[in-house]
Amino acid sequence: MSTTMSKQYPLEYVLYIVHLMTNSYQMTITDRALLLIGQSNLSDLTRAGTTDYNRWVSIKRGRARVGADEVEILGVAYPQYRWWLTTGEVMPEIGQTSPEYDEANRNLTSQNAG
Repeated sequence: MSTTMSKQYPLEYVLYIVHLMTNSYQMTITDRALLLIGQSNLSDLTRAGTTDYNRWVSIKRGRARVGADEVEILGVAYPQYRWWLTTGEVMPEIGQTSPEYDEANRNLTSQNAG
């Protein structure tokens, strides 16, 4: 029995997406916060809330824990990731995605363009 798909994707890409989906689901809120902090400009995060620059550096280097205040600031800095940050789920139909989801969509779009 064979099924046809409208688009064939390379096996590596499919495995990458499955890996991202699996890892995103298992990540804790702290893991998701640290992922965003790692991708962020700490000066921008400092300006987005009341956490000072030195605390962001300490969190990023593993010397301090992420607190509720920092999670709220990340939600302000990344409103499109707010739902994912707190739950680990994406809801693209209402604009709530994750960094991995956005990266996968960029890869998919660039594949379709070529």
